[in-house]
Amino acid sequence: MDITDLNGEEEPEQLQPKKPRQLPSDLPKSLDDRRQDIYRPDVEIYDDWSGQAQSFAPSAAKPLDFNLALNDSEDPFETSRAQSAKQDLNARLDRMLQAQAAYKEDARTTEDEEDVAKSEELTEDDKRAVLQKTLNLAASNGDVKRLKNLLHGTAKAFIDINQPDPDGTAPLIYACCFGHADVAEELLKASADVDQKDSSKWTSLMWATANRHRDIVELLLKHGASPEAKSTGGRTAFDFVVPHSELSDYLHENGYKIGSAGVSDDFYNSGLSSDRFEEEMAENEMKRRMMMESAINLEVDLGNLGIDEPPESPGELEEESQDFVWDRCLNDQMFVFQESELAAILDIVITNMQPQRTPSQKPVPANILFLAARYAHYHAGGEHLSSLCEMAMEKLNDVIDRYQWDMAQLAFWMSNLTLLLHYLKKDPGLHRHTTDWQLQIAELINEIFVLVIRDAERRMDKVLDEAMLDHETIPGFEDITFQGDWRIFKSKPKAKAPEPPEKRFRPPSPKRRAKISPRNITSLLSSTLFVLDLYDIHSVIIAQTMNQLMYWLGAELFNRVMSNRKYLARTKAMQIRMNVSVLEEWAKANSRQPEHYENGSTKASGDTTDEAARGHLAPVIQLLQWLQIFTSLGKSDEALQSTIAQLPRLSPQHLVHTLSYYRNEVGEEKLPKDKVKYLRKLQKEWEEDKKRRKSNMTPKLSENGHDQRQPTPSSPEKPYAASDTTSQENGPEEDEAPENLLLDPALMLPFSLPTSTDMIISYGAGFGGMNRERERKYIPTVPPEFLAKFDLSGGKNGKVYEEADWNNE
Repeated sequence: MDITDLNGEEEPEQLQPKKPRQLPSDLPKSLDDRRQDIYRPDVEIYDDWSGQAQSFAPSAAKPLDFNLALNDSEDPFETSRAQSAKQDLNARLDRMLQAQAAYKEDARTTEDEEDVAKSEELTEDDKRAVLQKTLNLAASNGDVKRLKNLLHGTAKAFIDINQPDPDGTAPLIYACCFGHADVAEELLKASADVDQKDSSKWTSLMWATANRHRDIVELLLKHGASPEAKSTGGRTAFDFVVPHSELSDYLHENGYKIGSAGVSDDFYNSGLSSDRFEEEMAENEMKRRMMMESAINLEVDLGNLGIDEPPESPGELEEESQDFVWDRCLNDQMFVFQESELAAILDIVITNMQPQRTPSQKPVPANILFLAARYAHYHAGGEHLSSLCEMAMEKLNDVIDRYQWDMAQLAFWMSNLTLLLHYLKKDPGLHRHTTDWQLQIAELINEIFVLVIRDAERRMDKVLDEAMLDHETIPGFEDITFQGDWRIFKSKPKAKAPEPPEKRFRPPSPKRRAKISPRNITSLLSSTLFVLDLYDIHSVIIAQTMNQLMYWLGAELFNRVMSNRKYLARTKAMQIRMNVSVLEEWAKANSRQPEHYENGSTKASGDTTDEAARGHLAPVIQLLQWLQIFTSLGKSDEALQSTIAQLPRLSPQHLVHTLSYYRNEVGEEKLPKDKVKYLRKLQKEWEEDKKRRKSNMTPKLSENGHDQRQPTPSSPEKPYAASDTTSQENGPEEDEAPENLLLDPALMLPFSLPTSTDMIISYGAGFGGMNRERERKYIPTVPPEFLAKFDLSGGKNGKVYEEADWNNE
């Protein structure tokens, strides 16, 4: 029937829609219902790196997208677009971090915004400049309270919510880049331009997707952000979405078409450009995380880790690829200076030098000192060279004393001093005339090495007990009671009901994750290793650093277990053994092979980090094994003897000590008395053998009372240190039990610098001259922008260090 009757009149009662038939409750009633994941329970997954648990849901079904065309026009441009996007992201983020640091350094941005707006001393333009900087700082720092005061208070008249800073970045872009959703929401409520672009044509939506801030992406899209806007590299915001991520699922389920970087790979495209782009993005993200974690763990300035340094153009190293002549001094391969200006030069190069991370800036101190030494030796004379060496060492020692607890500074100077030593040894003329200076540099490197070790040990010592000895990895041992712990006024604790399996084995809660655990120790080790790698410390020194730290950990854990009866129990030994296994896994995952070559071999030699960890942790591991099993050996003599034979790093003294102070659990059997007598007999024989060895080492005196033997080097006796001179000189033998009850954690293992061969290979092109790029990194040159700092006359008398006219000299 038509809508109207024959007379054109409406019949509303007859045309009312019929009631829909009742559908089953489990069927979707609209398209919105189909987007709800009713049957997809969340799965909580623990991210060990970030130390957080995150909830994920299985991804919804997606339409297949196969591209079988063999002449796809987009393929040739994918790699260049990915590289362009990566360069855009890194360069812009570095500049934004620099701008943020500059705002923090401006004292006026910390003043109250109301006071600035009402100030009678400032002009209108000054108020606008200060309050605009304050707005940018509040947006980048996530300071919502201050942002609201700026947007709704007296200062509102002096700010422009869409005005970009001198670098081209608006407040909304700052908030979206750094993940401040509440700030972004306030700015959008105040009518901020949602599609405003920065100097690289990046919108707020691009920054939010590139940094995976889903809540901000959702907020921007609700406020009408355009996903079609393109950056200077030609990519849209959705091209940065990671495949199969929570953000990509959200965009897919809400009908958005995402770019090539956010969908499943094409059948023929798998593993090509988009994967490389994602891997580079992940590597950069991992590096930034390590920078942040290292800055927190080691209490160093983020600027010293290179997070705010501008990226270096690829062509800079290419321009410096000229060959360097080592056996003679060319006019452009030295640094000319006047002796009267030497102190000011060294203040710039050493005293006021801050760690740099770009390949051309990092070795600047070593390069300038070496090039200045070349000029002094080949052209100025011996007095200039002596003055340079003496004054440089004095200032270097002052800098190391000033920054002895700053690991970034120590690593920077260790890297430069090692490189300077390599330069001096490689130059034939300087090698012969700077022997004293080379010895002083070697001693200073050794001193820096000790400072790095002591700094890392000091930080680990603060959490070692709680992280390695008291942390309970295995649940359920807290209700165990020990024999002899009963007291007349002490009641038996009530046993707790066992936790259900789904609660026991689920990822740890935030409260549990906040507790100190073995990861705190491995995090400090990772931060130390990261800083050493960051400043290109030679692999021989890095390997010795990790070796020394592993020795300290093994000795400290061994001593603390032996000297505290609380840990001399079977269950505690099991817990501690699980914690020690975390150190073993870390050493295996971060094992380093030192680039040390002996006797003309082309194969690197020396213990890796994994091998060193196994050797230094062996005493505490064998002690924990003994504590776990000796009460269950029974009456078998063969079992006891076989067990002792498998614990070569424990002496009978250690075994008897653990027997004397061991805490038996209720119901746990004790070692039979005859076995205890056998161990005490072994201890007595071992002590007699120890005295006999010492008597053989006692010097025989002649008639005039002098030692008849040849003099041997010795070191002062330390508490709990082995009295054997060999162990003091070369460190503990790997398969030999210590002579004293406790180890000496303060013992420094032998330290050796990389040999000339090691440095030639590591700082050169390697075997066969294949690594030319690495060789170019270590050519002693000075960047032009750094040379501008040496215009000490202020430009009045011309440049002091310009090239001399050597042809007419």
